[in-house]
Amino acid sequence: MSDSIVAGRYELGERLGYGGMSTVQLALDRRLERQVAVKLLAEHLADDSQFVSRFRREALSAARLVHPNIVQVFDFGLDEASGRHYIVMEYIHGRSGAEILREETRLGVADTLELVDGACRGLAHAHRMGVIHRDVKPGNIMRSDDGAVKLADFGIAKAMVGQMSQITQAGSVLGTAAYLAPEQASGAEVGPAADLYGLGVVTYQLLAGRLPYDANSLTELAMMQQREFPIRLEEVTADVPPALASAVEKALALRPEERYASADEMRAALHDGARGIAPEGADETAATAMLPRDEPTAATRAVPSTQRGGRRLQPIAPSAGAVAPAEYEPIPEMPPSPRDVPPPRRSGAGRILAVVLVAGVIAAVIAFAVGTMNASPSVQLSPVDGDTTSEVVDEMNGLIEDNTE
Repeated sequence: MSDSIVAGRYELGERLGYGGMSTVQLALDRRLERQVAVKLLAEHLADDSQFVSRFRREALSAARLVHPNIVQVFDFGLDEASGRHYIVMEYIHGRSGAEILREETRLGVADTLELVDGACRGLAHAHRMGVIHRDVKPGNIMRSDDGAVKLADFGIAKAMVGQMSQITQAGSVLGTAAYLAPEQASGAEVGPAADLYGLGVVTYQLLAGRLPYDANSLTELAMMQQREFPIRLEEVTADVPPALASAVEKALALRPEERYASADEMRAALHDGARGIAPEGADETAATAMLPRDEPTAATRAVPSTQRGGRRLQPIAPSAGAVAPAEYEPIPEMPPSPRDVPPPRRSGAGRILAVVLVAGVIAAVIAFAVGTMNASPSVQLSPVDGDTTSEVVDEMNGLIEDNTE
């Protein structure tokens, strides 16, 4: 049988997309005479029996998700003739979020909310059905030509997570890792909050035209999530109201419990933020929630561009990427110049001591003058008067000059 036919009924056509784990092709379902999208899994995954078993379970779960904002899974299996595992999905004639970003770089608030709103609705339904996507990213959000927004790839999301560390193709790991929640990247069991984190990253990227964290590896990403705050969205683009920036920031909290309780709650918060209404407790539950609350750290002492939740955050220049917050050191006070220091006022006892010292000097000068009388026929003495110590000293200087000529 020809390689262009899968399972005896799906006639493969043009390639719609590809990655390290799969290739998606447009196909004609000969039996139902409709266009579908067929995802062919990479050959190296077909040799992993554990992956195949997990994939089958997840594909069955995804096939039960019937919702206007979810790309439906129609069929899956193994093509015996070619040995290829496949998934048959609803075909969306339109563009993915990744294609939109490549063509437009970033979106305005209204267009972003249109995409994210549909994704939130799809996630809300999946979570109610007990299905976690685990791979929310722009490439898995589709917008049809008639404006419908749908989430794709529920069928393989969980199965793929266990394979992430083994995939080495350029961009395949990092492209997904940027959207992984911290608990997901660490290998912990995840819940709906992980999907909301991924959607928060997508929202940030759509609005800013850049990712919150610019990491080169999973390890670097995990460290940046622990130590740094993404630059506030309103600092990247003036189009984003601060309240909307706070709403997105809450979805990016380090701890799952600090994010939204549900996709519906996140959707409402984003729309409120666009109208200038910040989420309740945003100062404490957004980026500031990434820090432990018992001890200050270098990040909590960073120089602020804004202050949230009583913690000062270091602004990051958009062109410089993510930069670790510098530790704040208070500027030391400079010692005052001697010119600026007024002379100390003497107490009453100090004045008396000064007068006694001057009197001693006077007595010494008189003794010196008497001792020189043999050399000088006469000593010229004159009364010393003066109201102040300085006047007395002047008189003394004059007396010395008169008797030592």
